[in-house]
Amino acid sequence: MKKLIGFTVLVCLCVELYAQQQVFDKNKLLLAPFEYNEVKLLDSPLKHQFDEVVAYYLAIPDNDLLKGFRQRAGLPTYGARDLGGWYTNDIFHVFGQFLSGMSRLYAVSGNQALKNKVNFLVEEWAKTIDANGYFFYSSKPNAPHYVYEKMVGGLVDAYVFAGDKNALKQLSIITDWAVKNLNRDRIYGQTQSEWYTLSENLYRAYCVTGDKKYLDFGKIWEYTDYWNYYLTGVPPVGERRHHAYSHLNTLSSAAAAYLVSGNEKYKTIIKNAYNFFWKEQCFATGGFGPDERLLPKNELIKTLETTHNTFETQCGSWAIFKLSKYLIMITGDARYGDWIEKMTMNGIGANISMSPDGRVQYYSDYNPREGTRHNHHVGWTCCTGTRPEAVAEYTDMVYFKNNDGLYVNLYTPSYATWHGISVTQQTNFPENNISLIKLNVKKGGIETTLSFRKPLWAETMPVISVNGKAIKPKLVNNWMQIKRLWLDNDQVKITFPMKLYIDRLDGSKPYPAAFMYGPVAMAVNASNPYPEDIVVSKSISEQFIPISGKPLNYRIKNHSDLILRPYYQFSPNEAYTLYIDSVVKNIVLQKDLVYNGDWKQGRGPIFSNEKGASISTTFTGTGIKVYLDGYRNSGKAQIIIDGKGTDVIDTFNASANGYKPGSSYLEKQYSSLAVGTHKMVLLVLDEKNPQSKGTFVNVVKFEVLP
Repeated sequence: MKKLIGFTVLVCLCVELYAQQQVFDKNKLLLAPFEYNEVKLLDSPLKHQFDEVVAYYLAIPDNDLLKGFRQRAGLPTYGARDLGGWYTNDIFHVFGQFLSGMSRLYAVSGNQALKNKVNFLVEEWAKTIDANGYFFYSSKPNAPHYVYEKMVGGLVDAYVFAGDKNALKQLSIITDWAVKNLNRDRIYGQTQSEWYTLSENLYRAYCVTGDKKYLDFGKIWEYTDYWNYYLTGVPPVGERRHHAYSHLNTLSSAAAAYLVSGNEKYKTIIKNAYNFFWKEQCFATGGFGPDERLLPKNELIKTLETTHNTFETQCGSWAIFKLSKYLIMITGDARYGDWIEKMTMNGIGANISMSPDGRVQYYSDYNPREGTRHNHHVGWTCCTGTRPEAVAEYTDMVYFKNNDGLYVNLYTPSYATWHGISVTQQTNFPENNISLIKLNVKKGGIETTLSFRKPLWAETMPVISVNGKAIKPKLVNNWMQIKRLWLDNDQVKITFPMKLYIDRLDGSKPYPAAFMYGPVAMAVNASNPYPEDIVVSKSISEQFIPISGKPLNYRIKNHSDLILRPYYQFSPNEAYTLYIDSVVKNIVLQKDLVYNGDWKQGRGPIFSNEKGASISTTFTGTGIKVYLDGYRNSGKAQIIIDGKGTDVIDTFNASANGYKPGSSYLEKQYSSLAVGTHKMVLLVLDEKNPQSKGTFVNVVKFEVLP
C-alpha cells in the first residue's frame, strides 16, 4: 500500500462532473471504489433484491409523490392520491432520499426509466419552490433540518448520477433559504431535527459545485460536541440520549470533513467511533441500537430481552455502509469490510419485501423469546428513503482499486473490469464456503496485485489456490495479496474456514448467546420448552447435524422439533429465536395468544384503543405476570383470571417516552393460583385517567410463573 506523498490538505475535485462519477477526488484516497456503472451484480440474493427495489420505486406514481408540494404552491395535482403514512403527514419527509436512491439505482443499472423519473420529479418539484426559496412538502414541515439535508443529498445525486443539471440550480436556491432560516440552536442529541447529519451532503455539494457557501454552511453543522468524545474516549451513552442511527450517520459527516480539510483529527474520530460501535454497541448480526438508543453494554443486554425493535434496519445499514466505505477508502484497511458483509447477510440484505402501501421492515427483531420479520404498521417512513440508497450501494462495495491493484471486499457473484483485466466472481457464499474468481486478461498478461479481504470471523487463513496450485498470500492491512503476472483464463479459488460457533454478548456469561456461521446469524424456530441448553453444549459438531440438501440447516440433538438455520431464511411473520437467554424462557409465545378486536404492532408494544378488544391465553403454572407500557394517551385495562375480574389497571404515564424498557415497565403479577391450567384475558375498557389524551392499552408481554 503506497503512502500518500506530499499530503497536506485534501481538496475536492471541484470541477463539473458527469453522470456516474464519485464526488470526492479518488486521487486523494488510499483505495477508491469503482464507479456505480463499472460493477455488475450477477444472479444472487443481492441482485434479486436490487431488481425488486428498482421495480418498486419506479412504480410509485410521480403525481402522488408531488401532490403535497403542488397543493402548497396552489398548482394542479392531476388527480393524485395521498400516499399516506409519514409521507402525506410530512414526517421526516423522504422525497429527497427517493431522488438520491433512484439516481444511484440508475447509475448502477442504466435503466432509462429511473433517469427519466428523477429528471421529471426534479423539474416538477422545482415549480413548487416559493419565491423566497421555501421548498417543503407542507407549510408546517416536521424536522426541517433533516428534510433539507436529504434534499441536498438528493439534488447532488440527481446531478452526479442521473446527469440532471437543473438540480444544481435548485440546490442553490434552497440552500440560500436554509442559510437564512434554519434554526441554529444545535441542541445535543436532538433527534427531532438530526441537524448533526447536514455536513456530509453539504461538503459533497461543495465538491460538485466549487461554491464555497456549501463549505461554509457545512462547517456550521459539524457535531463537535459529540465527535470530540472519540478523540479521547467515548460518549456518555446512557447518561444522555443518543439516537442510534443518526449518531452513527453523523460520523459520515466527520469523514467528509476529513476529505475536504485533510485534518487528521477527523480521521481519528471516525476510526475510534467505528471501534466503539463495533465492540460495544453491535449484536452478533452487526445490528445495533435497541429501541433506537445507544446504551452501555449492561443496559443493552437488558433491553435485548424487552424489545422487538432491536435494530433500525434500513437506515442503520445505510449508515454502516457509508462509514465503513469511507474508512476503507481513507485507511486502506480491509477490516472495515466485515461490517458491510454482516449487513448484506443479516441487515438490509436479509429484509423481506415491502408492502404495496409503503410499509417496510423498519426493525430487525432479536428478542430472545421470539422474533419475527415483519413490515412496519405505518407506510413511507424514513426507512423507505434509505432503502433504495443502501441497495444501490451494493455494487459500490464489492471491489476497490488503486494504482497497485484490485481489491475484493465482498464475496458475491459479480463482474468488474480494471486496467485490462475482467474479473468474474462465481460463488454461492455463504451457503458454500468457496469463491471462484475467473480472469480475462489482454494478450501477454498483466503483472499486478489482486487482494482479497481476510474476514475477521475466519480463525485461520482461507486457503487460496491459483489454477489449482496452492498459494501463500501476503497479509497486508487484512488483505490477502497475490502479486504475479496474471494471464488470460487464470482462476483464483478461495476456500473459507467456515463453521458454526457461538457469539456471546458478554464473554464472561453464558447468556445471551447467538449462533453464527461465518458472518451469518443463525436462529431456531420459537418453541416450548425453551432451548436454553443448546448454547452451553461442549460439542457443537456433535449436537448439530447438517440436513442434506438444505444449506446451513441443522437438526439439533435432543430437540427434534427445532432446526437451526440462517435468520435470512425465515419467512415473514414466522417466529424464531436468534439470541438464547434463559431469563425469557417463561414468556408466552405469540402463537399461544388469542387476539380479539383491533390490535396493531407499533414501534414498541402491541396496542389497541378499541373497547372490548382483548388478548387471552391458557397457561400452566401458579400465576402470570403482565408487562404494560404507558404514555400520555394511555387508558385502562382489566385482567380476568379464570373468569374472575381483577382490579382495573390505569396505564397512563405522563412521560412522552413511556416507561423505561427493561427496568420499569408497568408490571402486574397475579400469583398464588393452584398449580394447574388457567385462562387469562386482558380487556381494553375504553376508560382513561382524566389527564390522559386517549384510551390506548400497550401490551409488552406475558410471563408464566411456574
